[in-house]
Amino acid sequence: MVLDVTVRDQNGKEIFSARNDYSVNDFYFTGGKKVPMAEWDVTATEHFGLGLKPAAPDKKTFIIPVKPDATSVEVEALLTYSYSGETMFTVQKVIRKIGIEEQLP
Repeated sequence: MVLDVTVRDQNGKEIFSARNDYSVNDFYFTGGKKVPMAEWDVTATEHFGLGLKPAAPDKKTFIIPVKPDATSVEVEALLTYSYSGETMFTVQKVIRKIGIEEQLP
């Protein structure tokens, strides 16, 4: 799973983007060196589970740099399923326009 977040200002100019990969990986080591999968030894495997957990919410916080004269931004969040770096299908795409109110110091 890959989450892409893009933010554009009121003129449509991209001002922020971020990508988060949710993946589960196995790394195979023998004698301290990474080896091809065909040579792997289960005792030399390290498992990295960075994927999304079923039915568990995930929350991300981004700090978006906006100019002082900005009146609104458009936030696009795109969640896709990828396999071996190739996008297979879109899981969900959300676009929201958010107004920015002036705040006094």
